[in-house]
Parts: sequence; structure tokens; C-alpha cells
Amino acid sequence: DGWWDARQHHPSARHRRERKKNTMMRSLLVVLAVAIVAVSTQAFAPSPSFGVRNAVCSTTELEACRVNAKKEKRQRNRENMRKFQKRGLSRKKVMKKAFSAQARQAENEFLAKCFTSIPPPNPEDGQ
Repeated sequence: DGWWDARQHHPSARHRRERKKNTMMRSLLVVLAVAIVAVSTQAFAPSPSFGVRNAVCSTTELEACRVNAKKEKRQRNRENMRKFQKRGLSRKKVMKKAFSAQARQAENEFLAKCFTSIPPPNPEDGQ
């Protein structure tokens, strides 16, 4: 019974103890809440928009969506290629056609020479 007891029961000392106890309880509750959130896997997983879906199903749907997008892109590219193509013949095409016509003519001349009839050798000349 002395000054020590009086000091412990002083209103400011009691207020400090209660405040310390409250802050400890708050920090414990915050740590507990963070632990619960960390343990639950659904807290970090994206929630499905309509009902519960299987993970395999959703990745398949995403892949199907990507495939459809690629098909649509190919179709758009084809349409734009036809829409914006040049109408005249290019120099390259003209040169190819001329070269193929020359090659075709040379081939026809060669075949004509191969199959021309040559008179048979005279038996009197050689023997």
C-alpha cells in the first residue's frame, strides 16, 4: 500500500492500459481478418459472371473465343484485300506473261523439230 498502488490505480495509467489493450485487440483482429482472406482461395480468384463454372470450361471458352476472333480477322483481311486491290496489271505480271509466252513458243518449236519426218536413208547410198 504505498505510492505503487496509487500509481497503478491512477486514472491516466488505467486509461493507458485500456488503450494498449484496445490497440492490441484491433491489431489481432486485423491480422486474423488478413489470415482468413489469405486462406480462402475464392478471395483472390476471379468470380464467374453467371453461376459457378468449371476452370476447364472457362479456359476452353476463352480459347474458342480467340479462335473465333482469328477467323473473323482472317475474313476481314480477305475482304479488305479484295476491296483495296489494284485493278491494273503490275509490271511483274506483264513480264511473267511475256516470258511464259516466249518459253511456250520455244517449247512448241522444239517439239515440232523432234517430230518432223525425215526421209528414210537410201539403201543404195550406204551399202
